[in-house]
Amino acid sequence: MDTSIVSGLVQIKDLREFLKTLNKISSANNVTIQALDADKIAGERHVRFAVKKATDAMEAHTNVANDLGVEIMRYAAGERQIEKAFSIGLHEGENSAVFVIVGEEQSLSLAVIALLEIIDEKPLLDYSASKRESIISQFNITESEIEAVGEDKIPELVIERVALVDMLK
Repeated sequence: MDTSIVSGLVQIKDLREFLKTLNKISSANNVTIQALDADKIAGERHVRFAVKKATDAMEAHTNVANDLGVEIMRYAAGERQIEKAFSIGLHEGENSAVFVIVGEEQSLSLAVIALLEIIDEKPLLDYSASKRESIISQFNITESEIEAVGEDKIPELVIERVALVDMLK
């Protein structure tokens, strides 16, 4: 399986309808699509590590969620509990979003084309200082930790939280 990541702005009037649209794109192309709040994503490594952890868990039958997309969200959010993982999802209104698409290479391309019809593509994946507060809140990163390792290591602290998801039971 391959992974594509697309980011951009999306205006959501009705979250249920938007999720239905994503589900249609997903089903039509035989891929998994998971939408995440870009303001809580610390870069491409964060997303790819969460996808790897989720796919490994599914293959080993150690997954908590029955759905690969929800399992990806769980790891990306650094949360063991599914309900808490939804904190990294989208909401009604204006969203900076990251879309993770998992499937076979040819299917990914078609799904990405369909996604680009409903979002305004923008480079929102990388960590930036504007994401700092959302990220330290999402991942419970303390000022002491930041002082110990430095501001530039915040994405590494996020990766650590993702790695620890399975340990926190």
